[in-house]
Amino acid sequence: MLRRASFYVTKDRIEAFAGMTAAEAADLLCAIPPLTHPEGPINWLDGTTPWLTTGGYDNGPDAFMNHRQRAVWMWVFNEMLLDHSVRHKMALFWHGIFVTEKDRDWSEFDLFRLFQLYATGNVRELAYKVTQDNKMLRYLNNNTNQKNSPNENYAREFLELFTILKGPVRGTGDYTNYTEEDIVQAARVLTGFKDEGFESKDPETGLATGQPRYNWHDPGNKTFSSAFGNRTIYGATDESDMHRELQEFVDMVFEQKETARAFVRRLYQFFVKDSIDEEVEQDIIEPLSTQLHDADYEVSNVLKVLLSSQHFYDEDDSDSKDNIVGGKIKSPLELFLQAVNLFAANQVGVLNENYEHYDSTARHLLVDQFDPLGFSVYPLSVEGYPGFFKGPNYSKFWFDQSTIAYRFRLPFSLLEGQTVRNNRSLPYQIDLVPFFRDNFTNQEYAEELVRQFLELSLSELPQGDRFDYFLQKLLGDLSPINWMFEWQGYIQSGNDESVAVALRDLFEAVVGAPEFQTF
Repeated sequence: MLRRASFYVTKDRIEAFAGMTAAEAADLLCAIPPLTHPEGPINWLDGTTPWLTTGGYDNGPDAFMNHRQRAVWMWVFNEMLLDHSVRHKMALFWHGIFVTEKDRDWSEFDLFRLFQLYATGNVRELAYKVTQDNKMLRYLNNNTNQKNSPNENYAREFLELFTILKGPVRGTGDYTNYTEEDIVQAARVLTGFKDEGFESKDPETGLATGQPRYNWHDPGNKTFSSAFGNRTIYGATDESDMHRELQEFVDMVFEQKETARAFVRRLYQFFVKDSIDEEVEQDIIEPLSTQLHDADYEVSNVLKVLLSSQHFYDEDDSDSKDNIVGGKIKSPLELFLQAVNLFAANQVGVLNENYEHYDSTARHLLVDQFDPLGFSVYPLSVEGYPGFFKGPNYSKFWFDQSTIAYRFRLPFSLLEGQTVRNNRSLPYQIDLVPFFRDNFTNQEYAEELVRQFLELSLSELPQGDRFDYFLQKLLGDLSPINWMFEWQGYIQSGNDESVAVALRDLFEAVVGAPEFQTF
């Protein structure tokens, strides 16, 4: 559960969760704590002042060599690392569905805060808020959607990729769940919403938002196809009424059971398994879709049911090792951030201390760590991250010929505190020998030490020849008795030179293993 639903995976956390029922653990993960740094990123100019929550904003583009974008994403990465809950895995989930691209600095901050705010909340409300988000209005051109010059980009993607999704094509322009004419009518509903500056706030969220302009809006009635019961949404009479019209459109889409199914399928693929067969469709997707629909699209309880189900642990049939555990390849974000926490490699300290953490570290992470591993902070297309939701390969997208060599450099990255490409410095470095000394017991017994390390690092303990492979990586040319003498000598003298080489070989073998790349 921790590996699938949180970036904060540690030895203590695993041991604490092991004493809980699945339901108790799911409840704890879905309890959302305060942000570590609610003040947001610091100003890159002075390295100390909270920026974007304390006034003095530049609403223009980031003309400072991406310093501001890096400040936002360094803040995001740090919140992900320190979040004990499911919030930031869910924020990543929404970020991969309601897709945008790199844009103005302050709007990047506000959009991600929206995903944080609605992480386990109401997805119908999130869809309504996202539609008016400044960044989204610009990305899919709805800020230019006017009654005399309609733009269908956002209306199309809202139906095709963000919410209800396409069904089987039944005829020309008929996608079962909606039609081309529905896109036309939706675009008419969406006319007149314009992106605004940072000071234009949503009174409910406190976040920057676009605003309606009635002179740009199509005031006529909008009648949808039989896919939506031939529903007519009456045209707005003023700017305030434009919000009512938009809300009716969003509600109409979310009233459809197929919208609930679409979100539950993606939750399943994100947290449980890439593929969905007919049995899963009937036994898991359908009842959870009904629950989500009937709960007016509140996500939290649906997520709890999914994460605490027997199916999630592959315990709902006679073979508990054939379907779920080890069945997904970790995204680069999950691979690196979880490893940093698992091996106590976070040496950032207090994030708001200095400019270095917010600029050079962020640059190194974005350019020389996540990019070569195959992760861009913004998906490369409006379809989102293919590793999460795109068949037939799904999570296999994360592991290809362009990223494989860099993924296998992860042990080096953690041991040296350097990026997988170009060896840039990072404040994420494991202190290897003290880690083994402080986190395990009976370290002088080679087999016991390897067993404990594998149980911490992997989803399942390898058996037989595979376990012996890792044991041999520790021992090398040593016998178990020789290892005992080496470890005891280190404890007595404090000189770790001999044991460090053996532990490094074991660490590199485990962290570079296929079992570590998956969960």
